[in-house]
Amino acid sequence: MELAGLLVAGISALGTLVQAYYAAKSNDKQVPQKAIRSANKRAKAPLKIGTKTVDAVIDDQLLLQLCKDIESHHAQLVAAFRQPGLSDAEKSQQVEQARQQICQVLLEIKRFNQQVLPTKRLQNLWLSNGCKESTP
Repeated sequence: MELAGLLVAGISALGTLVQAYYAAKSNDKQVPQKAIRSANKRAKAPLKIGTKTVDAVIDDQLLLQLCKDIESHHAQLVAAFRQPGLSDAEKSQQVEQARQQICQVLLEIKRFNQQVLPTKRLQNLWLSNGCKESTP
């Protein structure tokens, strides 16, 4: 069940980074280091609420792969935010790739759980990232 908890925590943390980017961009600022630290901390602590359903419907091997994918996008996005020479367009591209990864993982969860996201947190992440039934 820890893998499922890490996956949900990772999706949540990546969603936090995506939202922090858009909030900062709308104010013509950089993503605050505090937001990055908070997302990093969240990604490392498995969540317990709602993970039982995810653990029950997704095989451990797939959970492990999904965790690795989320971790990879998280690391890439943090690196992009911390790289001073990166253009806004390049940062925006990294954010979009992270957002698509969130949606892809949520689609996988839905696929194995009768097309339903099992928790309010996952449902909110679906909405806040503009996920659709078929993501590119």
